[in-house]
Amino acid sequence: MKYIVIGLGYFGAKLASILTSMGHEVIGIDNNYERIDESKDSITTVMKMDSTNINAMKSLPLHDVDAVIVAIGKDVGSSILTLSILRNLNVKRIIGRAVNQIHKDILNQIGIEEIVLPLEDSALHVSSMLQLKKTMRMIEINDDYAIVEVLVPSKYVEHSLQTIDIENRFGIKLIAVKIPPKEGVVTSIFKREYKVDLSYNVTFLLRKDYILILAGKVIDIKRFIES
Repeated sequence: MKYIVIGLGYFGAKLASILTSMGHEVIGIDNNYERIDESKDSITTVMKMDSTNINAMKSLPLHDVDAVIVAIGKDVGSSILTLSILRNLNVKRIIGRAVNQIHKDILNQIGIEEIVLPLEDSALHVSSMLQLKKTMRMIEINDDYAIVEVLVPSKYVEHSLQTIDIENRFGIKLIAVKIPPKEGVVTSIFKREYKVDLSYNVTFLLRKDYILILAGKVIDIKRFIES
């Protein structure tokens, strides 16, 4: 798989290094020569670039990678502008780093759905999460098993849980369904406002903004997401 990591501070450099060690192709971006130099031996490719410059960003293979991770920490303004540029360039998967709840809420408001807070999510955790597309949150139980929150795969939108038959077809357990507030409610941009439905109706049709909480082998969860 291929990734771009923008911001090679401690968290970004660690994440890019882990992904590289896993055999993925990683482009590390930073505007600081010292950080570039420190990371050149542990990341596939490193480049000095101002990520707030839209013309510079257009020169990157943004549409040929599996995800772009913006790991910029201290400079919140650069983080927000970089993520806005990526959104405007229609990058298929964007993951933003937030340094606090306010930063996270702003990223939510500009349309960034996948957000990590390094105080809660380690670089190793995020590297594991990247293996599963549309994953909002992941708790690793051991090397093989995990509990994940994942957006309904596009293939299964407007299908019922009964029709999909997740447990029998994929060998994974559906724990709950997270349902967003009604459209038009301001708080709907915050995932914490979702209703957790533990006694879900297997006949109702899934919407694209529903979140499924699944438990099982990572390889089986990945098979479901990519099916």
